Amino acid sequence: MAEEVKQQHKWKKTTTVGLVLLVVFAAITVLGFVFHDKIWAWCEGYSGGGILDIVINLIPELIGTVQILFVALLVLYIVCTIIKSIFKGTNRRVTIGRLVNSIFKVVVWVVCVIAILAVWGIDLTALIAGAGVLTLIIGLGMQSLIADVVAGIFIVCDGTLQVGDIVTIDGWRGTVQEIGIRNTKLINYSGDIRVANNSTIKVFINQSRENSYPTVIVGVPYEENLQHVKEVFEANKAKIKEMCPVLLSDIDFNGVDNLAASSVDLHFGATCKEGDFFAAQRQMRGAIKTVFEENGICVPFPQVVVHEEKK
Repeated sequence: MAEEVKQQHKWKKTTTVGLVLLVVFAAITVLGFVFHDKIWAWCEGYSGGGILDIVINLIPELIGTVQILFVALLVLYIVCTIIKSIFKGTNRRVTIGRLVNSIFKVVVWVVCVIAILAVWGIDLTALIAGAGVLTLIIGLGMQSLIADVVAGIFIVCDGTLQVGDIVTIDGWRGTVQEIGIRNTKLINYSGDIRVANNSTIKVFINQSRENSYPTVIVGVPYEENLQHVKEVFEANKAKIKEMCPVLLSDIDFNGVDNLAASSVDLHFGATCKEGDFFAAQRQMRGAIKTVFEENGICVPFPQVVVHEEKK
């Protein structure tokens, strides 16, 4: 929930900045169209000399650049708003929407750069011809980037990984925050963010598709009768469940887990939503300890037995 609020705040902030730029660029665009002939005539007729003359002669190109940026920002704002409104609801729809949004932004800005270069009089024919060789050279060095993009598309299309899923990748557990065209962002319960290239995500554990089964180990003294412990637990099962509001089922007593040095370790487990995994473990430990102590069953302390030899 906190992450969703954070994303909404980020979206509103980005939208506000974009709207301010749109208003400024719109004003310059309108003035450029209305006073087009006068501005161009004044720039061509000006001959003050020096640096000021160079700056004034660049005004038409600057206005043209602003007009192209205005159109690009307007298209981005409209299309991204439409994408956000269409791809909402389920995690899968949100994931696809963010990927489409990222791809669309890249396409728009590439077209925008090409148009700006044309405004500044750069020969695009020669540039495109030279780009063929350059593309080959860059392509050989960007194989990993291409692999990341392709892997990202397949991840989204397969639906095995979606925004909001809790997953473990390379031993790192977190919630999928974003699946981009190049990498995937995870955020854990501490707020730490890990970025993984899409092509490196070979094996992962998706823990959000089914309910989780957190388990806890609670030790009792060796002198305690296990049958008595089990009867106390069964008699207070409903009470323990009430003390653990995140659980979806009653707690199971799974028997003895280990005969430790100072205790008999008992194994308990229950089902919960994956997002409540750690909270469920904390609540179960506290509830079981409280019920055991109320019934005279103490959690043992480490003990050392010392044998003294008689002389």
